[in-house]
Amino acid sequence: MKRALVAALLLVAAACQAPGKGVIALEGATLIDGSGGPPVKDALVLIRGGRIEAVSQVNEIHVPRGAQRIDLVGKTIIPGLVDAHARATRWAMGRYVAWGVTTIRDVGDGPEDTLIALRNDVGLGSTLGPRMFSPGSALDAAPAARPDWMACATAEDARKAVDARVNAGLDYLMAAPGITPALLRPLLDEASSLHTPVAVMPGRVDALSAARAGAAVVDGLTGIVSAAARNPAPFLRAYERLWPGWAGEEKGWVTLDSAEISAVARALAATHVALVPTFAAHDALSRLADSTLLSGPGWRDVPPDAAVVRGTAELLRQTGWSPRDLAAFRAARTRQNQFVREFRHDGGLVAAGSDAPSPGLPPGQALHRELELLVAAGFTPLEALTAATRYGAELLHADSLGVIAPGHLADLVVLNADPSQHIEATQDIAWVMLRGNVIHPDSLRLQWARGH
Repeated sequence: MKRALVAALLLVAAACQAPGKGVIALEGATLIDGSGGPPVKDALVLIRGGRIEAVSQVNEIHVPRGAQRIDLVGKTIIPGLVDAHARATRWAMGRYVAWGVTTIRDVGDGPEDTLIALRNDVGLGSTLGPRMFSPGSALDAAPAARPDWMACATAEDARKAVDARVNAGLDYLMAAPGITPALLRPLLDEASSLHTPVAVMPGRVDALSAARAGAAVVDGLTGIVSAAARNPAPFLRAYERLWPGWAGEEKGWVTLDSAEISAVARALAATHVALVPTFAAHDALSRLADSTLLSGPGWRDVPPDAAVVRGTAELLRQTGWSPRDLAAFRAARTRQNQFVREFRHDGGLVAAGSDAPSPGLPPGQALHRELELLVAAGFTPLEALTAATRYGAELLHADSLGVIAPGHLADLVVLNADPSQHIEATQDIAWVMLRGNVIHPDSLRLQWARGH
C-alpha cells in the first residue's frame, strides 16, 4: 500500500512539473537565421537542452509554461560566427567567444599534441572556447617553413603523415605553401582513400591545379596569381621560401588584368573548391608599418605580452619587407576584391576567415574586420554574414551549425543593432549563447582584467 502511495505521489509530481522546464524562449528580436534569407521581425526562438527546438514569430506558437522568457525587442539574433581560418591558441579561446565566434577552423600552426589537447579541453568544457575543428600540424615539404609544421621529404612521408592524422581523429588536413606537386598528389590520394578532406594554402602548386587534383578548400588567396599568370614559374619558385613567396604573390596581383582574373575565378569556381580569402590578413600585412593597425576595439582583449599579435615590427624585421613592398601589397587589394567577387558570382563558396591571432589581428574581432572587407569587396551585409555562418559550417561539413533552425545547436549571438543594413553592427554584442549557455562578454573582460 505504501509503495502504491509513493508511486501515485511521484506521478502527481511529474504531472505538475512545468512542461517548459529547461526551455529558454528568446522573444521579439529581429532574426537573421544564417540561411541568406531576409531578416524576420518579432522572432521567437525556443531552446532546450542546448539545441534549437522551434523558430517562429511571436504568437505563432505557444511558449510552454515554466520556460525562461527573455525579452529581446529591439535586438537582433544571428547564428554564432564561424572563423574558417583561425590559429588556435589557449589564451585566445575566450576572446573568440567574447566576439561572438562560436566555432573556429584551426589551420594547424601549433604543435599537434597541443592542438589536440586544446580541442579536447574545449569539447569537454574545461576550457571556455568555440567549437574547434583542427588538422593538427600542417604538412609542408622538407625543410618545413615553420617549426610546428610537419616536414615531408618523400611521397611515402606524405602518405604516412595523412594516416597518422586520420588515426588521431583530426578533422581534415592542411597542406602548407611549400608542398610540391610531387607531394600533393600522394597526399590527396591517401586522404581520398580515407574520406578526409584536404585544404591547401597553395604556393609551389597553383590554386587551380590543386583544386583540380582534389583539394577541397583553397585558403588565403595564395596560388591565384600563378594560376592566372602567363608565366607562373617565378611565382612558384619564390615559394621555396615562405616570405619571399608571399611577397612575390602580393606584388604579382597588379600584373594581372581583369580578363585574366575573371578567367581564373570562373575556372576555380567550376572545380567546386571552397575559398577562404582572409582579406583581414592581406589588409593587416599591407599596413604593418601603420601604427593605427594596433588600435581599435579588439586590442583591449589582447594581453600585453601577446607578441604573436602585437609583433608587427618583428614581422617586418623578419621578412625584410620595405615600404615599397607594403605599398605593392595595398595596391593588390583591388584585384583581390575583384577575384573573390567574381568567384562568388560564378557560384563558388566563400567562407569568412580571419587568420587571427597573428600580427595585427586580434582573435575574435578580426573576423568582424573580415566581414567589413567582404562588404567593401562587393558582398551585401547579409552575404557577408552568410559567409561567416552557413558557408563556414558547410565548409566544415557541420550540418548542425551555422543556421538558426530546429534541431541545430544553440550557438547564437544577440546584437544591439541590425547588421543587415550596416555590417559594423555585428560588433555591438549584447551577449553570446554557446552550447545553450548565455555568456556576457563584459563578464569575461572583467575576469581577464583581474588576471583570470
